[in-house]
Amino acid sequence: MKNDNKRQTNTLNRTAFSPQPSAFWLLLLSLLLSLTSCARTETEIAESPPTSSVETTAVQQVSEELIRVGILAIDSAVSVNERYSPLLNYLSEVTGRPFELIPLTQDSQFTEVAEENLDFILNNPLAAVQIRRLYNTEFLTTHVRPQTGAEFSALIIVKRDSDIQTLEDLRGKTAACVDFETAAAGCVFQLYHLQKNGIDPFTDFRSFVENKSQDNIVLAVLNGTIEVGFIRTGQLEKMVNKGLINSTDVVRIINPANDNFYYKHTTALYPEWSLAALQDTDPQLVDKVKETLLNIPANHPALTAARLEKFTPAADYSELDRLIETLKLKSWNAKP
Repeated sequence: MKNDNKRQTNTLNRTAFSPQPSAFWLLLLSLLLSLTSCARTETEIAESPPTSSVETTAVQQVSEELIRVGILAIDSAVSVNERYSPLLNYLSEVTGRPFELIPLTQDSQFTEVAEENLDFILNNPLAAVQIRRLYNTEFLTTHVRPQTGAEFSALIIVKRDSDIQTLEDLRGKTAACVDFETAAAGCVFQLYHLQKNGIDPFTDFRSFVENKSQDNIVLAVLNGTIEVGFIRTGQLEKMVNKGLINSTDVVRIINPANDNFYYKHTTALYPEWSLAALQDTDPQLVDKVKETLLNIPANHPALTAARLEKFTPAADYSELDRLIETLKLKSWNAKP
């Protein structure tokens, strides 16, 4: 009886803790399928190229590529950054592309373009036209300044009580300008004006020297160090605002033009500074930058910082081509 009970107990134990044959094979098959699926998934991940990741990275790299804008620094790199950084920040906001300001000197503006280190360049019209003649840049916009608009000019000044009255009286006198070849309204406009009137300062002046500061040129005329000075329109008014002179009347302008321009001046009027695109700059970006500048809201802080009223489509700079060829300046024999 005890043996019968023992066999019954063993039978009950096998039933409670040993899986039925069918359930066991189902469990084993499920486990094998799971392992096979995992292995296949890992293999597919290892072998498949990360398509979406690569595409996202490529777009990001394009959008983050710096757009380099070279700007001629007249006073200093600090000054040009203060004036134009807000404008480049505005271009970044509108276009979604990061812009970098590259301060340029009279020499480096040519080398930076020649070495294709820039996308855009902003400089005075003399340098701008020379660079266009050499490297086929495309003019996009011209500066429009408060009061004076899209043009500027140059002055020939003497002390108020000087006996010099006419251009002919300049012969045999001592004079100074900023730079014989690179200073547009600080020298070259006056050279062109005098040559068209039969006077060559290099042979007809008793002394003709360079002075890099227009402030110093005006002060030298006033203290009698030199008799004649070449300066840009607006220079006298700037010195009054800085307290360097009491009035613009302390000097006299020789051969003033008879027109309605805001400032009295000696030479012809010339187009203001221009923004140009280098030959290989992305055409779509060129169009977007031009459109953005032409439509910047009036009185925008970026315009105020740059001391501008607005931008206008590029003016006609052909008179600068004639000036360059006549004076045989840099690029004079290059095709315009």
